[in-house]
Amino acid sequence: MKYKYLLCACLWLSYTESTVAQVFMRAFDNSASMAMGGASVAYPDADMGIQNEAIPGFGEKTAVFLSSAIPYGISGWNTAQFQALQRIDDNSGAGIDMNYSGTDAYREQRYRLLYGRRIGEALYLGGSADWLRVSAGEYGAASAISFGLGLLVRALPDLWLGARIQNPVRQNIGIDAPSSVLRIGASWKPNDRLVLSAETEKILERPVQIKSGFEYRPIPALILRAGVRGGGTARLGFGAGVRLKGGLGLDMGSEWHPSLGMTPSAMIIWRRP
Repeated sequence: MKYKYLLCACLWLSYTESTVAQVFMRAFDNSASMAMGGASVAYPDADMGIQNEAIPGFGEKTAVFLSSAIPYGISGWNTAQFQALQRIDDNSGAGIDMNYSGTDAYREQRYRLLYGRRIGEALYLGGSADWLRVSAGEYGAASAISFGLGLLVRALPDLWLGARIQNPVRQNIGIDAPSSVLRIGASWKPNDRLVLSAETEKILERPVQIKSGFEYRPIPALILRAGVRGGGTARLGFGAGVRLKGGLGLDMGSEWHPSLGMTPSAMIIWRRP
């Protein structure tokens, strides 16, 4: 059993490239975002879950998203995410986001409460209060609080700009501190069938990532996605989704790493009609 944890640790260290003051492993995107190469910060809809703190401001009635992944196909390492949205009024909403990633020996949890609001016709703002926790068996556990901010702007009728920052004021968990993360991107949505997205992501101790992806709906019930992210090692994403009656949907996505292999992911969603 020990070799499994050692393998997970080696993969983590080789992937992050820099472990100075780094506590949290890279968060794995949900299935829809993973399939688009993670280029989702400016996605102008709640259909991919809460990809930006401003999303609750879109006034989604009620929505639930449940996603899980098996990083690089390692059976002892699992991730899970639960998100929910609830409209407060036509111009604002609230959300919750719960993330888990870990093995039997090491676990990470992140809990977020979110609020988003529409400011005018083309501007959406949002923020989150975050609680972070890590535990490592006999070595104990530690926790910290943080926050995030998000922005979405409809710059042109078909063009959206998005930005978000997580953990801008770094709070220690034990002797270390999770990194600050800044994402800036754009999405072009000329119609209801096509979305093209691109963004940059900067994590404090890591190289800048460039992400791009697309979403195409040949018919309303079927969604095809693909994307790529680069920054050290290029990774490819691809997947598909189906939309069923009653607001139900299923998304499948995978990310391929040339050294570490495939990360499969699945997500179930429900959006109140």
